[in-house]
Amino acid sequence: MAREQGGAVEKENRPGFWRSSLNPWTVRTKNNPERVAFVLHRVTGFLILAFLLAHTLETDSPVWSQIVFHVNGWAFWNHIMSIEGELAFRIGEFIVAGAVLFHAPNGIRLLLTEFFGVGVGRPGDPKPPYVPSTFTAAQRQWLYAVFVVWIVLWIIAGVIIFT
Repeated sequence: MAREQGGAVEKENRPGFWRSSLNPWTVRTKNNPERVAFVLHRVTGFLILAFLLAHTLETDSPVWSQIVFHVNGWAFWNHIMSIEGELAFRIGEFIVAGAVLFHAPNGIRLLLTEFFGVGVGRPGDPKPPYVPSTFTAAQRQWLYAVFVVWIVLWIIAGVIIFT
């Protein structure tokens, strides 16, 4: 049976379904590394997109600075390059490196899981409370491997960026 709750019909075997479906950010992440990976994948994807847009503007600054600010394009380029050598931009570079270094291996893990079924196992009859197959030991190991690879590569990137 279903019950009415705040204008939406709640399923008894799936409490909080509508809240978590409409706003995945509100789902608690305690003992749920899959949810942490989901949120990190979205956040890092946004950071990478923002970086690519900013990088495109920066790279094209000799052209658009002549039109917008009526200044010498290469002088503006040299000004941007002098700002980018400061610590604040190095920290930003470190954050973008971390975003890329998490997003790539997690994306590969998702491709292997969703398109090739790696680590998913055999399908079974769903019995409430339903536990998705991604919570299996094989999937958790893949996810933990992604986290370890990410942290190790991010530390190496930090050493390269800050030295």
